[in-house]
Amino acid sequence: MKGFQGSFDKLWGYANVLRYGASHVRDHGSIVLVSGSPARKPKPGQIALSAVGGAVEALARAIAAEIAPKRVNVVSPGIIDTPMVALSGEDRAKHYQNVTKTHLVDRAGHPAEVAQAIIFAIENDFITGTTIDVDGGWLVAQ
Repeated sequence: MKGFQGSFDKLWGYANVLRYGASHVRDHGSIVLVSGSPARKPKPGQIALSAVGGAVEALARAIAAEIAPKRVNVVSPGIIDTPMVALSGEDRAKHYQNVTKTHLVDRAGHPAEVAQAIIFAIENDFITGTTIDVDGGWLVAQ
Protein backbone atom coordinates (compact mmCIF):
# COMPACT_ATOMS: atom_id res chain seq x y z
CA MET A 1 0.00 0.00 0.00
CA LYS A 2 2.89 2.37 0.69
CA GLY A 3 4.03 2.11 -2.96
CA PHE A 4 0.51 2.83 -4.15
CA GLN A 5 0.31 5.92 -1.95
CA GLY A 6 3.75 7.00 -3.13
CA SER A 7 2.54 6.87 -6.72
CA PHE A 8 0.03 9.56 -5.88
CA ASP A 9 2.85 12.02 -5.13
CA LYS A 10 2.72 12.76 -8.86
CA LEU A 11 -0.93 13.78 -8.58
CA TRP A 12 -0.30 15.99 -5.54
CA GLY A 13 2.66 17.56 -7.32
CA TYR A 14 0.48 18.43 -10.29
CA ALA A 15 -2.30 19.70 -8.03
CA ASN A 16 0.19 22.03 -6.33
CA VAL A 17 1.64 23.20 -9.65
CA LEU A 18 -1.87 24.08 -10.79
CA ARG A 19 -2.86 25.64 -7.46
CA TYR A 20 0.20 27.82 -7.07
CA GLY A 21 1.49 28.12 -10.62
CA ALA A 22 -1.57 28.72 -12.78
CA SER A 23 -1.83 32.34 -11.66
CA HIS A 24 1.66 32.92 -13.11
CA VAL A 25 0.69 31.66 -16.57
CA ARG A 26 -0.38 34.38 -18.97
CA ASP A 27 -3.92 34.37 -20.36
CA HIS A 28 -4.12 31.95 -23.28
CA GLY A 29 -0.93 30.32 -21.99
CA SER A 30 -0.57 26.59 -21.59
CA ILE A 31 0.10 24.02 -18.90
CA VAL A 32 0.88 20.45 -19.96
CA LEU A 33 0.73 17.50 -17.57
CA VAL A 34 1.89 13.94 -18.29
CA SER A 35 -0.07 10.79 -17.48
CA GLY A 36 0.45 7.49 -19.30
CA SER A 37 -1.40 4.88 -21.32
CA PRO A 38 -2.19 2.74 -18.26
CA ALA A 39 -4.62 5.50 -17.24
CA ARG A 40 -7.12 4.11 -19.74
CA LYS A 41 -5.79 0.65 -20.59
CA PRO A 42 -3.77 -0.87 -17.77
CA LYS A 43 -1.74 -4.01 -18.18
CA PRO A 44 -1.39 -6.44 -15.25
CA GLY A 45 0.60 -4.90 -12.42
CA GLN A 46 -0.22 -1.32 -13.37
CA ILE A 47 -2.97 -0.58 -10.86
CA ALA A 48 -1.23 2.40 -9.26
CA LEU A 49 -0.12 3.83 -12.63
CA SER A 50 -3.66 3.49 -13.93
CA ALA A 51 -5.26 5.14 -10.92
CA VAL A 52 -2.80 8.05 -10.81
CA GLY A 53 -2.85 8.59 -14.57
CA GLY A 54 -6.64 8.57 -14.60
CA ALA A 55 -6.69 11.09 -11.78
CA VAL A 56 -4.23 13.37 -13.61
CA GLU A 57 -6.38 13.26 -16.75
CA ALA A 58 -9.56 13.95 -14.77
CA LEU A 59 -7.84 16.82 -12.95
CA ALA A 60 -6.87 18.43 -16.26
CA ARG A 61 -10.39 18.13 -17.66
CA ALA A 62 -11.92 19.53 -14.49
CA ILE A 63 -9.57 22.46 -14.05
CA ALA A 64 -9.62 23.51 -17.73
CA ALA A 65 -12.92 25.33 -17.21
CA GLU A 66 -11.69 26.84 -13.94
CA ILE A 67 -8.56 28.48 -15.34
CA ALA A 68 -9.76 29.43 -18.85
CA PRO A 69 -8.61 31.23 -20.94
CA LYS A 70 -5.40 29.54 -19.76
CA ARG A 71 -5.20 26.06 -21.21
CA VAL A 72 -4.35 22.75 -19.58
CA ASN A 73 -3.80 19.49 -21.45
CA VAL A 74 -2.26 16.10 -20.84
CA VAL A 75 0.20 14.08 -22.89
CA SER A 76 -0.14 10.34 -22.34
CA PRO A 77 2.91 8.32 -23.40
CA GLY A 78 2.93 4.59 -23.92
CA ILE A 79 6.11 2.53 -23.79
CA ILE A 80 8.99 4.96 -24.31
CA ASP A 81 12.63 3.88 -24.61
CA THR A 82 14.27 5.77 -21.74
CA PRO A 83 17.06 5.14 -19.22
CA MET A 84 14.37 3.99 -16.75
CA VAL A 85 14.92 0.53 -18.26
CA ALA A 86 18.38 -0.49 -17.08
CA LEU A 87 18.83 -3.25 -19.65
CA SER A 88 21.30 -2.85 -22.51
CA GLY A 89 22.14 -4.38 -25.84
CA GLU A 90 20.15 -7.38 -27.01
CA ASP A 91 18.37 -7.73 -23.63
CA ARG A 92 17.04 -4.19 -24.01
CA ALA A 93 15.93 -4.81 -27.60
CA LYS A 94 14.16 -8.03 -26.58
CA HIS A 95 12.45 -6.28 -23.66
CA TYR A 96 11.00 -3.53 -25.83
CA GLN A 97 10.07 -6.00 -28.57
CA ASN A 98 8.17 -8.07 -26.00
CA VAL A 99 6.30 -5.18 -24.34
CA THR A 100 5.23 -3.64 -27.64
CA LYS A 101 4.42 -6.79 -29.65
CA THR A 102 0.65 -6.19 -29.42
CA HIS A 103 0.85 -2.47 -30.23
CA LEU A 104 -0.03 -1.22 -33.69
CA VAL A 105 3.40 0.40 -33.95
CA ASP A 106 5.59 -2.50 -32.86
CA ARG A 107 8.39 -0.56 -31.23
CA ALA A 108 8.97 1.62 -28.22
CA GLY A 109 8.52 5.33 -28.65
CA HIS A 110 11.32 7.86 -28.40
CA PRO A 111 11.48 10.74 -25.90
CA ALA A 112 11.53 13.19 -28.82
CA GLU A 113 8.13 11.89 -29.93
CA VAL A 114 6.68 12.68 -26.51
CA ALA A 115 8.37 16.09 -26.57
CA GLN A 116 6.74 16.81 -29.96
CA ALA A 117 3.32 16.15 -28.43
CA ILE A 118 4.07 18.46 -25.50
CA ILE A 119 5.16 21.20 -27.88
CA PHE A 120 1.99 20.65 -29.93
CA ALA A 121 -0.13 21.05 -26.78
CA ILE A 122 1.69 24.26 -25.91
CA GLU A 123 1.52 25.79 -29.37
CA ASN A 124 -2.04 24.83 -30.38
CA ASP A 125 -4.30 27.54 -28.97
CA PHE A 126 -7.46 25.57 -29.77
CA ILE A 127 -7.05 22.62 -27.40
CA THR A 128 -7.71 22.50 -23.70
CA GLY A 129 -8.87 19.84 -21.28
CA THR A 130 -7.75 17.05 -23.59
CA THR A 131 -5.36 14.13 -23.57
CA ILE A 132 -2.94 13.52 -26.43
CA ASP A 133 -1.89 9.88 -26.77
CA VAL A 134 1.65 9.08 -27.86
CA ASP A 135 1.42 5.34 -27.45
CA GLY A 136 2.08 3.53 -30.70
CA GLY A 137 -1.51 2.33 -30.79
CA TRP A 138 -1.55 0.83 -27.28
CA LEU A 139 -5.09 2.00 -26.61
CA VAL A 140 -6.61 0.62 -29.78
CA ALA A 141 -4.61 -2.62 -30.06
CA GLN A 142 -6.30 -5.88 -29.17
